[in-house]
This record gives sequence, structure tokens and C-alpha cells, in this order.
Amino acid sequence: MPELAKENSKAGLEAFIGYWFQELSYAYETGDTRKSLELSSTTCALCQHLVKSIEANYTNGRWLAGGAFRTPVIEVAWDSNMAAQQGKLQVIQGEIRYFEADGSGSREQTAATNDAAAFFAEYRQGSWRATDVGIIR
Repeated sequence: MPELAKENSKAGLEAFIGYWFQELSYAYETGDTRKSLELSSTTCALCQHLVKSIEANYTNGRWLAGGAFRTPVIEVAWDSNMAAQQGKLQVIQGEIRYFEADGSGSREQTAATNDAAAFFAEYRQGSWRATDVGIIR
């Protein structure tokens, strides 16, 4: 985690959001969701759904290819009077291909996406936690 992402500041939250998506990319690439869970509150429904989906696709030798995230635009609406902060960002995710243990395709690939998203986080006990993430329609 970048040192800046540990700060309770606008720049710190921007860095944390970028890092959160890097860790989610890592989870898609490896099936290791531990860090994504650590960085997310149990109240974040989408966070929990993504982790469960990744874990399901890495059972019985199955695996994924692709799905990496990029966040080229992150804008934080900082309010120093609030513990909870929010940001909006552009989230680009690469296509995802699904494989069985023998390397055969297990289902149709998921197309790449380019979305606007809302990101909510709280800074408690010296670190950020994602409390809600969602696509803006």
C-alpha cells in the first residue's frame, strides 16, 4: 500500500481508492481475496459480492484470466467535518475469461467495461475501509 493511501486526507483517499482497485485486480488474477476483504467493510454489499464471485470462480481448479481494473480519473468530494468520505471515478475493467481446471472455457467471457462509479469510505483506527461502491447509471 502506498504511504499516501494511509493518510486521512483528500489525497490519501484518492490513493486508497486507486490501491483498492489494484488489490481487486490482484484478486481477479490470483483468486486471493484476503486483502480485498481487509480493505472493505462487511457493510459494503458490492465488495462482498465481488469477493464471493471471485472465490467461486477459483474453486475446484477453475480460474480466471483478465479482469484487471484501471482508474484513470478519481475525484474526491472531501469534507473534513465528516468521518465518511466519498469519491467518484472512472473504472475500466478488462474482459474476463473463465476456465475449468483442464484449461477449457467454462462459460462465455465477460466483456470489458468502462463505467462511472461512486466510492464511499471511512477512516477509522488509522486506515481507510471501503463502505460502499457502486456503478453510477
